[in-house]
Amino acid sequence: MSQAISSAAQPSPDQPLKVRIAGMDCGSCAMTIEDSMRQLPGVQSAEVSFTTESMEVFGDVELEAIGKRLKELGYRIAVDEPAARPAPVEARGAAGFVRFLWTQPPLRRALLVTGAVIVGLLTLRDLPPIAGIAPLTWLFGASVLIAGAPVFIKGVRALIFGRRVTIDLLMAVACVGALGIGETGEAVTVILLFMLGEALEAYSAERARDSLRSLMALQPQEATVLRAHAPGGHGHDDHGESCSGEHGEHDDHD
Repeated sequence: MSQAISSAAQPSPDQPLKVRIAGMDCGSCAMTIEDSMRQLPGVQSAEVSFTTESMEVFGDVELEAIGKRLKELGYRIAVDEPAARPAPVEARGAAGFVRFLWTQPPLRRALLVTGAVIVGLLTLRDLPPIAGIAPLTWLFGASVLIAGAPVFIKGVRALIFGRRVTIDLLMAVACVGALGIGETGEAVTVILLFMLGEALEAYSAERARDSLRSLMALQPQEATVLRAHAPGGHGHDDHGESCSGEHGEHDDHD
């Protein structure tokens, strides 16, 4: 699991190419990647696991082509990293969730936008209009564009390269429609609630991955194999083989 690419050989029906993917934040991302990979020339099938952030590609396709398609969709092949340790207890709960938000650029941007919207609601409500438009309307419109840009781009990419209508594209249409009819407050509420849901899903998935990594870290590097002997036997055959080898060496020495 710590390897980004577990097989550098070309994929085949019996030996798939396995890669780890970075950038997925929901189950819909895995489905989008699967649909897009199946459209690549030479690919027979593709299976993506959102929980383990891994993909298996069956067929005859270059690794560079897979990386290029992932980049077009807004994802990338994960680099080799050591197995992550489980998060400490103090990093869990609300504090751990906020820390997780801050480590993800789109979610960090949404967190800052949420703070700006809250401050704006407290301070801009009674200010006079600017160019005939209320300050809160300006703030809400800018918030939708800033926080929703990653969502909109992801939805368009999925439509172009994956030929798939995703929830991201639907949210983009909903927000653009709300802005078009002047309901900027509803638009910013929709996009921020959507990103909150995405963040909760991504955080839960990351916690599950941490649990899997901690279990894999307990895997022993060496194991002792115990083999049962035949009834009444004491393993003389194996001992005889080793002893015969030793006697042969002595004979050669003599």
